[in-house]
Amino acid sequence: MKKYKVLRLVNGELISPYQNYNYGKVEDVLGKKMVCEDFDDDENEDCSIRFYATDIDGLICSLNKHKDNRVFEVEMGGRSVINSEYKQGFEEQTIIRMLPETEVRKLIKEQSMNMDWDYYHACYPVNPLKLNKPFDKEKALKLLKEWASVRGSVGGSVGGSVGASARRSVKDSVGCSVRDSVWDSVGGSVRNSMWNSVWDSVWNSMWNSVWDLVYAYISSLFPNVKRWKYIEHEEGINPFQSGIDLWHMGLVPSFDGNVWRLHKGEKAEVVLKITREELREVKE
Repeated sequence: MKKYKVLRLVNGELISPYQNYNYGKVEDVLGKKMVCEDFDDDENEDCSIRFYATDIDGLICSLNKHKDNRVFEVEMGGRSVINSEYKQGFEEQTIIRMLPETEVRKLIKEQSMNMDWDYYHACYPVNPLKLNKPFDKEKALKLLKEWASVRGSVGGSVGGSVGASARRSVKDSVGCSVRDSVWDSVGGSVRNSMWNSVWDSVWNSMWNSVWDLVYAYISSLFPNVKRWKYIEHEEGINPFQSGIDLWHMGLVPSFDGNVWRLHKGEKAEVVLKITREELREVKE
């Protein structure tokens, strides 16, 4: 049966993304039928000896784990253990071909259209720092004030409202492809303006504020959730829309415990800086 598999392509060799098993050179591997002699069919064993592959809806688990990851079409056969759409193990495997990224995106977009959440943008999330949008200070301030009032609930709410498997997969995907690069830019931008001792004292707060915004973005991928847990809001209205709007305006807010900053552009330049007390005085 046809499935899809993510492998790392390093110096012309194919390496499994989790166990780092080296299949060898691409030209020696393509079209070669492999049989797992030690195949383990115990469904309760989480990381057993098997060849793993999934349908398109399972690619998100490993697609963005590493910059060298590529998607391959594979033919799977023999005995199998299907734990979920994200984890499917087989006894036999033949790697057919490597898919170009354009084809992968097309397949994921088609799959997303048949799902009740935005699978495509979970696999290919928007990086806010790469958006070239005009800066609207008045609108940004209003959104920031609203975001500051709800961000404390976003992690628990998204965690409690979205299914565990999907949440974990989306969190990993967005985290690997966007969060880390955003944090590197935001963290670097702020750290350059602080003494090391000051930076050390605000690091956790800054990191958490970036993570909170990522959770807001994740919530936008699940329009099927009409009632978000652990926060009062009108049914059908995402209570974290302010953070989502900031994201799509190309703005990343960071908070060091006292001062809010809005970052913009690939260098995460600070375009607005305001204390917590000053933000409270901003008119709705």
